[in-house]
Amino acid sequence: MKRPDGTELSNVPDDRARQPEGEPFWETAVLSANQAVWDHDFELNRHHLSKTWRDLRGMSADDHIHTNTEAWLKTVHEHDVAHIVEEWQRIDSGETDVINYKFRQRHKDGHWVWFLSRGRVVRRNAEGLPVRIVGTDTDITDIKTVELESQRMAQRLDVAMGAAGMGRWELNVETGQAYWDDRMLQMLAIKDGIHNRPGDDWLQFVHPDDRAEIYPYLSDCVAKRQDIARDYRVLTAERETIHIRARAKYVDDLGSGPHYYGVNFDITRDKLQAEELERARALLEHESRHDALTGLANRRKLDEVYLENARHNSGAVAVLHFDIDHFKQINDTLGHNAGDATLRHAADVLMRKAPDKALVSRVGGDEFVVLLFDAPDDQALQLVAEDFILEMSRPFHYGAQKCSIGTSIGIARCASPRDFDENLFINADLALYEAKKAGRGRYRFYSSSMKEEARRRKRSFDALTAGVEKGEITCHYQPQFDAVTLEVSGLEALVRWESEKFGLMMPQEFLPVAEDMGILPEFDDLVLRRALHDIRTWHNAGLHVPPVSVNVSATRLKDPMLGEQLGTLDLPPGILSFELLESTFLDARNEVIEKNLAAINALGISIEIDDFGSGHASIASLLEIAPARLKIDRALIRPIVDSERQRELVRTIIGIGHMLGIRVVAEGVETDPHIQILQEMNCCFLQGFGLARPMDSANVAHFLSRAAPSARAGREA
Repeated sequence: MKRPDGTELSNVPDDRARQPEGEPFWETAVLSANQAVWDHDFELNRHHLSKTWRDLRGMSADDHIHTNTEAWLKTVHEHDVAHIVEEWQRIDSGETDVINYKFRQRHKDGHWVWFLSRGRVVRRNAEGLPVRIVGTDTDITDIKTVELESQRMAQRLDVAMGAAGMGRWELNVETGQAYWDDRMLQMLAIKDGIHNRPGDDWLQFVHPDDRAEIYPYLSDCVAKRQDIARDYRVLTAERETIHIRARAKYVDDLGSGPHYYGVNFDITRDKLQAEELERARALLEHESRHDALTGLANRRKLDEVYLENARHNSGAVAVLHFDIDHFKQINDTLGHNAGDATLRHAADVLMRKAPDKALVSRVGGDEFVVLLFDAPDDQALQLVAEDFILEMSRPFHYGAQKCSIGTSIGIARCASPRDFDENLFINADLALYEAKKAGRGRYRFYSSSMKEEARRRKRSFDALTAGVEKGEITCHYQPQFDAVTLEVSGLEALVRWESEKFGLMMPQEFLPVAEDMGILPEFDDLVLRRALHDIRTWHNAGLHVPPVSVNVSATRLKDPMLGEQLGTLDLPPGILSFELLESTFLDARNEVIEKNLAAINALGISIEIDDFGSGHASIASLLEIAPARLKIDRALIRPIVDSERQRELVRTIIGIGHMLGIRVVAEGVETDPHIQILQEMNCCFLQGFGLARPMDSANVAHFLSRAAPSARAGREA
């Protein structure tokens, strides 16, 4: 074998060769420890490798051993060659006489064996080069395997701890000295690189706001030798706040004394995410219990507060249920943004005027509830309600538009916790219904009679619903007459309920119920379709059908789909007219109404103003709508027989109609004097019991077939 100085190793014997002269048989003990012996004397060119040396490499006595350095090094693991050559160079240079290095060499079977090579330079020549070296090789494969596996586990643990944001630390309880690893230093932004530090150093990093809690906790754990488990904040060396999770185990090691072995997790991101989630949860929780538009409590919050206080409150409780008067008019005429502004204004009024500790809530649409605990008596509540009504009636501005609203209030009160009842809200709602029915801008206290009235309305609702489903809603028609010739000039379709249970019902008996139910538009549609059916039936019978007028409700006229729905019907040209109630519609129009009026005109349907004189329509409005006819309310017609003043009023209305080119119909004509007076006033058309009563479609057919030009004939029919 060739040394780094060029010396060759040759004639390498095994342990059967003769020992170098003069050497004791010292290797017996070494061989018993399974260590391989080698002895190289370069001056005498004598070399000895023990049998164990060969056995550890899987070689027999006959196997060839490389005789030069380059070839021998090829049997060494490539990662160990440089280290071995470096050690040989140190020995050759005289830097050391000690041989001590580890390397891997390939076993005859192909796997790698770890060796620990130890020895000494026994003799050097005159040039200082080693000429004899003696030593042993020990198989440390098992030890290195465990060591490497431990290193791999430590590396994996190190990676895992790094990924988890964990810093490792130790504390010697007796000496007070601590060890912080690199990640601990990095976590705290410490740049000095010092790992061994006084244990008290940690305390200066604890966040000032947490010290009052953490200092006693840590001291108590150390004093009681208890494990540490706590989350808290620290300030880094750069004054950045981070959240850590400290976990440490107390271990009383007999060798090194009592220690804490711990890790600190940087949980800042998790903590911030948790706080963000908590804020989001709190926001969702708030939003689920509050109205988005006004910020007031919603129905859910109202119910929760009510039920919670019902269990613990000892005083009286009152519920004030509010409905905003004229809200729909603002919403329909000025738009939804104005409607939203109105609701916010109403909420502000309620919040400002509500008694202390009252819960103000919006429960839907334009309805609000004020809930009072330890509520005052009825007299004091009356003053509270009047104050609300007064404040709500004050005008407010939406942009440049001056708006006026009001409120109606229903009040229900129970005097003691024993009377607590979830029906308190229902009772307040019933009282609100009565307040609105009384004329709005009013308040009403609940009474037991209201509940009975509500049950009656419920029965009416159910009966009317059943009547609609059974097709019991139909039309009767009242003829209209030319005031000069008294010939039939038209028919007004009037809704009737031919109830199987109650008999023939007049409109005033069921239309208020339909309005409460919100199905007036459905009734309008039923009447229109029934009228169209009857018109076709009369035409098919060969009868001459005069113009037929049909009433249209406010809700129907404000339906954006009205024009489209009418376009799907088979409308007879020049026969149909729609009556619009003057007191409700004429001065409360919006874009939807404008669009529907245009669609009605485009379909060839005439417009009539019904009950003229009962509302507040202006001449300008009449000119703008340009109706074909206007009908003078019967309340103005009936007194003309006995009242000159009333006659002058009616004469003026007829004159206005003529001036504007509008034909005038007088309703409520019941006697011959009515006919004569109206003829003298040049009224165009007459309608009333004094000429003909309303009749069903079959009787209308009979009436038309024998109609005479005189009103008397109409009465006899």
